[in-house]
Amino acid sequence: MTQEHYGYRAGDILTACDNELNVPTGYLGHAAIVVDDEHIIEAVITYPYVQVARVEQFLRVHPKHAHYRPIAPELGRSAAKYAIWYYQQSNHNKAMGVVIPPFSFSDRIPLQDPWSSIYCSKLVWLSYYYGAGYPFYNDFYLFTPEDLDAVLSTDPNFRLMHKHPEFLFLVNT
Repeated sequence: MTQEHYGYRAGDILTACDNELNVPTGYLGHAAIVVDDEHIIEAVITYPYVQVARVEQFLRVHPKHAHYRPIAPELGRSAAKYAIWYYQQSNHNKAMGVVIPPFSFSDRIPLQDPWSSIYCSKLVWLSYYYGAGYPFYNDFYLFTPEDLDAVLSTDPNFRLMHKHPEFLFLVNT
């Protein structure tokens, strides 16, 4: 069954083992949260750091990905609602001439701090933590796409919808 058969709904999580940087596949990755049947919100390394994109764009750029869905639709809708609000707040800050949140992988900024830094998988974590009251377990300080896949693959509240046969992280981050 192809991934397209399942479609996408608010709160679905896409995580990829590849990235748009020159880091080899399996080491860094990328993640995004689906906010409706056609769009994601993601944090990227280029300005503006928090962006809306089409699901199909994520799939085209990151073919080696996994797609997870919360079992309870309300859990996903709540997380997606927060992601949309976060995106709007980021745009409001940009309109005011303030770059908040900046993109950073700083290990000095707590994961729960939404405005001092953002990166892709942190945005997904924040969306579930603040939007749905659902904290994902984090084994190290940064919450990476590898962490996201490891947590979701064993979480009974999420279902794997699709995983590319060559999807693999080579390092436990």
